[in-house]
Amino acid sequence: MKTNKMTINRAGYTLIALLMGVFTSCSQNGFEDDNTVDPVKLTVSVEEEGVRIRSTDATVGRYVIEVYTDNTYSTAAGVFTDGKNKAISTTGEFALLLDRTKDYYCLIWADKAGSTCYTVSDLKAVTLVTGQKPVEAWHGTLKISKGTAATLSTELKRAVSKLSLLETGVVLKNSFLSVAFKRPTTFNVASAVTSNMVVLTDIIDLSAGVAGTTTVPQKLNTNDIFVLADVNSANVADLTFSMVYDNITEPSFDVTNVPFQANYSTTIKGHYTTLHSSSFTLVHSEVWNYFDE
Repeated sequence: MKTNKMTINRAGYTLIALLMGVFTSCSQNGFEDDNTVDPVKLTVSVEEEGVRIRSTDATVGRYVIEVYTDNTYSTAAGVFTDGKNKAISTTGEFALLLDRTKDYYCLIWADKAGSTCYTVSDLKAVTLVTGQKPVEAWHGTLKISKGTAATLSTELKRAVSKLSLLETGVVLKNSFLSVAFKRPTTFNVASAVTSNMVVLTDIIDLSAGVAGTTTVPQKLNTNDIFVLADVNSANVADLTFSMVYDNITEPSFDVTNVPFQANYSTTIKGHYTTLHSSSFTLVHSEVWNYFDE
């Protein structure tokens, strides 16, 4: 009996050792202790001349976020209730479940037209939909440090530049102005750099005619022309203009070395129908509504 008792004890020790091995294996394979997971609310807003704008102002149509566990944005973190690392919101509010022992790294995008204009399957390559023109959009990154508070907020900067064409003379009725130039069609939220240049053309309807002066120019493009642009330096483009009036097409002309930088406005001022004597003035400004100011 003494021998049998010793056998039972050894079996008990063996069972305990096996169970400890199972728990260790679970921990090493990434199973988390639920007690370390906290709900966190993140509110995203966008910059608009120093004022935070939310979707209730009809400025932003869609917010998109991707969450990673590394600052190279390569390891997805399943922090949403569906187990994914990505979520889309129309309100700018996101509910995340975060392990308080970890850091998280977020890529965030917002735009005005939603899926009509931009494809956001990968925020490291937000892509302009073929056949569409860029609309106003915003971008940003956010690090959420371990043990963060339950409520967070962040503000996004523009991912586009804005072009305004200012007329200093008279444009006859029944006129149309076309402007064509190479523009980026992809924006990397992680690096804030653009790529994939494509020639896009805007046709501006001037059928009502325009009358401006050098001191009081008139803006030709009623609808703003937006350009996806790098954040830290300006992309430079050559713009080709062509005026059509009464079914007569004037020879095209170029305005060269036009700078476009994210969150900057670019204005080109001159007389767009005087092809041989007109000179053009470029203004590259950090004031988004430069002409309005």
